[in-house]
Amino acid sequence: MMPGANSPEGAVARSGGPAYQQIRDVLADEISREIWKVGSTLPNEKRLSARFRVSIGTIRRAIESLEKSGLVTKMQGLGTFVAAKSLPQPVYDRAVPFKLNNHWATEYVGTEVKTELISLECIEADDEESRALGIEMGDPIWLIEVRHMLHSQLIAYEQLCLSKRLFPKLSIAMLQQSEGNLYRLASEVFQMRIGQMTDEVSVTSMEPRIASLFNKVPDTPSLRVFRITQSMDNTPIEKREVWLDPSFAHYKATPELS
Repeated sequence: MMPGANSPEGAVARSGGPAYQQIRDVLADEISREIWKVGSTLPNEKRLSARFRVSIGTIRRAIESLEKSGLVTKMQGLGTFVAAKSLPQPVYDRAVPFKLNNHWATEYVGTEVKTELISLECIEADDEESRALGIEMGDPIWLIEVRHMLHSQLIAYEQLCLSKRLFPKLSIAMLQQSEGNLYRLASEVFQMRIGQMTDEVSVTSMEPRIASLFNKVPDTPSLRVFRITQSMDNTPIEKREVWLDPSFAHYKATPELS
């Protein structure tokens, strides 16, 4: 695809990812902004093919993906219509998987937990990461480390793994501008709408490296949250591991995002 503006007359501006996913994301964004209103007909395959400068087969895959997401409905012989499914704005704060315990929330009322980005590096996916993200072993991924501080006390530590194919130009500056909120960044910069998140929560003993971050002795009990985040068409976006100090914070169930 040739570079251009994300408008009904332009080509796809975002790089990275299969062409049909880029086209789907642009059209989904236009539907959410009511450029294509509920009940209106999308341009036919030939016009979309000319707009995005791709094959009709690629356009069909994009439309099929939109249909699976419930954003459009195809009617034989009549065209593709924008469905009456509501698209609320993403609720980014729902993505935080922890909450201060009542004692500390009262003790530090009015004090926000500070999010700090520790590092961003490109590594090769191992077996677990490749399975979680739906990629091949050895494919490049981003590893992000984040800590959440209450004054000088670490209450949560996170490791995020993202496919570099989906986030080709990720940078510390981007993460800082989004205040460390990956879901805001995915939606507003990379044009990916979050579909759902699946969390697995367990009580585990801190390994030495994690314990040292919390200034605890090894094998101290910790809450561990293992999260897989998917887009609206079920494409894996993120693998995240969160360790919580249970004396300061507890797990907060995360509802489905739009």
